[in-house]
Amino acid sequence: MSSVVEKRPDAGRGAGLQDCAVVTIGTELLLGQIVDTNACYLAEQLAEAGLRVRLRIAVGDEIGEIVDALKVALDRTSLVITTGGLGPTLDDLTREAVAKVAGVPLEFQQTLMADIEAIFKRYGYHMVENNRRQAFVPQGAEAVPNPVGTAPGFICRIDGKAIACLPGVPRELEYLFPRAVLPWVRRFFDLPEQVIFYRTLKTVGIGESQVDQSIGDLIKAGGDPEIGLLASEGEIKIRIAVRARDREGALGRIAPFEEEIRARLGRRIFGYDEETLESVIAGLLTSRGLSLSILESFSSGAAASLVSRIEGFPLEEALVIRSESSLASWTRGPRPDSWNQAPRSSLWEDEAEHKRLAERLLCENRADLALLLLGFPEEGADGWQVDANAIVAGRMGILKTFSWHMGGAYETLRSRGAITGLNTLRLALLDSACR
Repeated sequence: MSSVVEKRPDAGRGAGLQDCAVVTIGTELLLGQIVDTNACYLAEQLAEAGLRVRLRIAVGDEIGEIVDALKVALDRTSLVITTGGLGPTLDDLTREAVAKVAGVPLEFQQTLMADIEAIFKRYGYHMVENNRRQAFVPQGAEAVPNPVGTAPGFICRIDGKAIACLPGVPRELEYLFPRAVLPWVRRFFDLPEQVIFYRTLKTVGIGESQVDQSIGDLIKAGGDPEIGLLASEGEIKIRIAVRARDREGALGRIAPFEEEIRARLGRRIFGYDEETLESVIAGLLTSRGLSLSILESFSSGAAASLVSRIEGFPLEEALVIRSESSLASWTRGPRPDSWNQAPRSSLWEDEAEHKRLAERLLCENRADLALLLLGFPEEGADGWQVDANAIVAGRMGILKTFSWHMGGAYETLRSRGAITGLNTLRLALLDSACR
C-alpha cells in the first residue's frame, strides 16, 4: 500500500518512511527533577499504531539546542513529536524553535486565544498578559486546541515532513494525543485501521539467556508475530505481538506460538499479561481453601510485602527474624519439648529443624501452610553473600525445599530471595501434595 510519505522524494537522508522521533523539551528533564514518562507513553502509542520510534531526544530550554534537536530529528525521521515548552513563560520556546526550523514567522490565532480565556474563566483564575503567547503558532501550522489546559498544540509541515507539538503536562498530552494527533498521524502515513495486540508470558526461576536458548529460534526481527524478551527484577517477560484488525484475529495468530513457548518452558511460566507471581499464588491458595504464614530472615519481610499487595490474600501471619540468636530463641519456645533440644547451629541446616520451625509457626496461628525463608548474609570484599533456604511445609510435614547461594547488594538478596521463596511456594501448590 502506498503511503503519503512514499510519494514525497524529499523524505530526508536516512529517514524511514514510517519512522518517528520524540523530542521532550525542558531543562528539568536534564536535571533529573522529573521522570520523562511522556517519551515512554508516546513510544508505546506509536508502536501500537504500527510506527517505529527511531530516535528519542531530551533537550533543555535553550532555543539553539531545541532547533538543533529538531533538525537532527527531521533529518532522520518523517515525523517528530515534541512535548513541553508550550507554556506562557519566556523559557517556553518550542513555538519559536519550530518556526525557526520551518523558516516562517509566528502568527496569532484569535480562536486559540478565546479557548485559553475560556479555560481561565471556567477555573475561576485571572489570566495575565503572558498567556497571550500561547495563542501564537508557526504560520501555516494546524492548531490543536486543548480543552483540558491552557497550552494548545500544533502540527507544522516542513518539506514533506511534520512536527507535532504537544504540551508537557502528562494529563494534557494523554488527552490530546489519541483524540487529535494520532488520527492525523494515521492520515499522514496512510495507516490501515488495525490494532497491535500483545500477549505477555511471565517466567520465574530462569535467566534471560536460558529463555533465549529455549525459544531463540522463534525470535526474529520483523517477524509476525514478533516475539521479544524483557528482563526485570526476578522475572523474564516474553512478549508476543501481532497486528490485526480485531482482538479475536490477533488471539488466533498468537495461540500456536504461545502453545509452543509454554511447551518448551513448562512450569517456569507462572502467568501472563497482568498476572503477578503473588496474584497467581493467591488464586492457588484460595481455590484450595488454604491459608499461609511466612517466616523470613534475610529477606526482611519482602515476601510478605509482595503478597500483602493482593486484596484478600489468605495470609495469617508474617514474622521477620533477622539474627541467628533470635531465631534460636524463638524456636526454643515452651512447647513442644523437642524445640528446646535443638542445638542452635542446626536450626537451619536440615529438614528436621526446618520441620520444627514450620510446626511452631503453624501451631501459633493455625495456618495451613508455612513458607520459611532462611539464611543469614555475611558481608565480604565482593558484597553480601548468603546461603538461602526456601521451605514450604504443611500439617503433614515438609512439602518442598529449595536451597541456593547468591551474592550482591543487600537489597538484591532481599528481593531475589522473596521471589525465589514465593516461586517455591507456587511450585509446591502445583504439586499433588498440596491439593
